[in-house]
Amino acid sequence: MLYGLVDANAFYVSCERSFQPRLEDKPVIVLSNRDGCIVARSDEVKALGIKMSKPLFEYKELIEANNVQVFSSNYALYADMSRRLMSTLTHFVDDVEVYSVDEAFILADGYEGIYPSVRGLGESIRQTVAQWLRIPVSVGFGPTKTLAKVANKLAKKQPELAGVCVLDTQEAIDQALDQFPVGDLWGVGGRYTGMLKGNGVETAAQLRDLPDDWIRQFMTVNGLRLVHELRGTPCKMLELSQPAKKSICAEPGFGTLVADLETLTDALTSHLSRCSEKLRKQDSLCGAVTVYLKTNKFRKTPGNGLPAKHYYKSITVELPHPTNSTPDLLKYAVSGLKAIFAFGYNYQKIGVMLTDLVPFDYRQKGVFVDGPNEKMLQLFTVVDRLNRRYGQDKLRLASQQYNPDWPMKQKYLSPRYTTRWEDILEAK
Repeated sequence: MLYGLVDANAFYVSCERSFQPRLEDKPVIVLSNRDGCIVARSDEVKALGIKMSKPLFEYKELIEANNVQVFSSNYALYADMSRRLMSTLTHFVDDVEVYSVDEAFILADGYEGIYPSVRGLGESIRQTVAQWLRIPVSVGFGPTKTLAKVANKLAKKQPELAGVCVLDTQEAIDQALDQFPVGDLWGVGGRYTGMLKGNGVETAAQLRDLPDDWIRQFMTVNGLRLVHELRGTPCKMLELSQPAKKSICAEPGFGTLVADLETLTDALTSHLSRCSEKLRKQDSLCGAVTVYLKTNKFRKTPGNGLPAKHYYKSITVELPHPTNSTPDLLKYAVSGLKAIFAFGYNYQKIGVMLTDLVPFDYRQKGVFVDGPNEKMLQLFTVVDRLNRRYGQDKLRLASQQYNPDWPMKQKYLSPRYTTRWEDILEAK
C-alpha cells in the first residue's frame, strides 16, 4: 500500500496567478479578513523576509519599495478552485481524501500498467493540474500518511526532485528521516518540539528509534501512532467521507471599527446565520453558543499615539436542548452579547462559535423543558434550499440588516472568475 499527498504550492497566491499570468515570478501576498494580516506568500515575498501572519502595516515600506502585489482573500474563487483540484485527482485514482482546501491524500494503488512508475503517476498529476488549473502542486508518496507528508515537504524544499518525492524503499525512508527536523513532522507542535530537543531528539529518525514506553509516557498514544507511521505501519487510514465538524466558528473583522450594540447585533445575526446553515448542512444540532468581542490591540489613540484601550471578552451559553434553528440560537447568542458588551470601546471583531455538536437524530425532551421546535427545524431546511436556488440570504431574518458600516474590508479583492457571470474572463 502506498499513500500520496498532493499539496498546492502557496494555494491562494497560485489561484490569483492562475488568472493573471503577469504575476508569475512577481512578489504576491494575500491578506486575511478585513485586509489585516498576511495569510499567503509567494516565494519572492519569503525571500524579502516578510513573515506569515504579520500585520500588513509592519511591512508597508518594504511592500511599496519592492512593488509587492497585494490581494484580499477571495474565498469564493479559492473554494471553487479547490473543488476543481480535488475533482482533477479523481481522474488518476479512485480513493481521494480531501484533507484541507489545498491538500488531498490519495491511495496510489493500481497505477501499474498505466504509468511506468509511481513517480510517473506523480509527474502526470503535476502536469495535468498545471495544464487544467495553472496551479503548481507538490506530490509526495510513502507507505503511510505521515511518510507521505514527509515526502511532500521534501518535494517542495528540494528543487532537484522536480516536485515529486517517492519514499517507497527502506533506504529512501532512512535517508529522508535522518535529515528531517523533528519539528517539521505532522502532529509535532511547538511544545513537543521543545521537549524532544531538550532530550536530544533533533531528527525524525531519532524520534522513530525511541522506545515505545518512552513515547507513550511523554507523547501519549497519538505520539505512539506517529512513531509507528514513521516505522512504516499505517495507523491513519484514508477518510473518504468527510467527518462532521466538532465546532463551527465565524469571526470576520469589521471594515470599520464599531462601537454601538445595534451594529454588533446586526453582525452577530449575519455570522450566526452562516454558522447555522453549515450546522444544518452536516445534519447536526448545537448544544452551546460562544460569543466574543475584540478590539484592535495594535490601535493607537489619535493625537498622542499611545496604545488605545484594549478589550476582549467571551461568554458561553448552554442551550436547554440541542437545536439548529437560527432564531433559537440567535436568542441565546444575543443574550450573551448583551452580557459582555461594554460601552466606550471601538470593536474590531465579533465572533460566534457553535459547540457541543450532536447528530440531527439526537433530539429529545428533557424533564423540565421541551425539545426543539420541529416546525422551525423543518422551516430552515426549506430556507436553506431556497437560498441555494435563488442566492445567498434571499430569505433571511429581519434583524439581519446588512448595515454597510460593518462588512469586512476587501480593498484588494480580485474578480470571482469562476463563480460570477460578470467576472468571467473575455477572450479578445
